[in-house]
Amino acid sequence: MTEMKKGALRAVCLLFCLILAAALFSCGAKYDDGEIVSAAKELIADSEAINEIYFGDGLPLVDPNEFLGLLYPSESEDDGGLGYRPVDPSSGYASVDDIKAATLLVYTADYSEILFTAAFTGLPVTVGEGENAERQAVTLARYMDSEYYGTLAGRAVDESEKLPLGRVYDLEGISVVSQRGGTATVSVPSVSRDGEKEDVELVLKMTAEGWRLDTPTY
Repeated sequence: MTEMKKGALRAVCLLFCLILAAALFSCGAKYDDGEIVSAAKELIADSEAINEIYFGDGLPLVDPNEFLGLLYPSESEDDGGLGYRPVDPSSGYASVDDIKAATLLVYTADYSEILFTAAFTGLPVTVGEGENAERQAVTLARYMDSEYYGTLAGRAVDESEKLPLGRVYDLEGISVVSQRGGTATVSVPSVSRDGEKEDVELVLKMTAEGWRLDTPTY
């Protein structure tokens, strides 16, 4: 075999190895299905409390006057007149960062950012129809670090702002549908609040801290 042919063969082999390495890198490590199912069980269970904070009744609020130790109602019973009241200290949450930390134990950073924006910044909402459709209203942040109370404060929301939570998951029936790299999809039998049975697919992603949900569970 001539040196030219040998060189060409080496080049072809090197190219094949590079393509194979790239393919393996793109696919990433394959995780054990049992590991994924175990992580999904824990995350789905933990997501119930997180969902309640953002979409349900929320963290328990207390009477501002009792919180401040006032014997008589003050002129300002809420924070800035916007309806914010101190969060019950027994809840275990004393700041916005506390809520964020708990959220990031369950959900990915990308999905958590969506929750953070709605809960701590507020969202614009289009109101009206036709010529009036351009008018914008803003949903106020649900929680804030209150200088007035010196702790976490929450806004009491009406029923129209809450989501119908209450889906029940059969955690023993979880199965892995697919996985690629650090992303896995699982199927979970569930019963909705209305009693409808449905297999729900949820996406989990591997992060530096472990598996996290990348889709909502409500």
